[in-house]
Amino acid sequence: MVEAVDASAEVLSRDVAAEKWHEPSALEGMTVGALAAHLVRAAGATIAYLDRTDPSTEPGDDLLTPVTYFHAALDSPIHEQIKDVSATEAEVGHAAMAAKCADLAVAMRARLATEPSSRLVGALGGRMISLDDFCRTRLIEVLTHLDDLTTSLGIERPETDPEGPAIVVDIITGIARALHGDWTMIHALSRAERVKAGTKVFPVF
Repeated sequence: MVEAVDASAEVLSRDVAAEKWHEPSALEGMTVGALAAHLVRAAGATIAYLDRTDPSTEPGDDLLTPVTYFHAALDSPIHEQIKDVSATEAEVGHAAMAAKCADLAVAMRARLATEPSSRLVGALGGRMISLDDFCRTRLIEVLTHLDDLTTSLGIERPETDPEGPAIVVDIITGIARALHGDWTMIHALSRAERVKAGTKVFPVF
């Protein structure tokens, strides 16, 4: 995930990002600047959630997984606020946001190296998730929005470790399974004519 944030910082440092900062992005209703701000906020949640969770906290029930995290998050009211929050945060401008992303990558690399494998963080109303799994939720956000960003800028997406997209695919298919069941997934992937009319399997969000 840190590599993905590094790659995002490099893309954000480019002149083309500054030139198109106020132009519409590949995501409807968001400028390039707002998209960049959303990417940086999503990545930065890793440290923010670590800081707000007492390391000694024990889970009160079953831990969230990346799939159950996103499954639950799909109905979260935060989705209605994302565009406004991102637009506001983009007002700091291109240079400040690019620097923030670069600084975040440095901070994450140092912080994650010191956290124990047993570390938990509180998410979605305080429900607990392992730090590793929370990082996987952030990886989806960073890689998909990095793709959105490079598409918006008309440039090639930087190559990152292939394990990253593989993790993203695994979680997205897991979300689809949770939403629709295994046989709907099998039909969507191999027998699309058998998917019930009106059922939209992909995209999952």
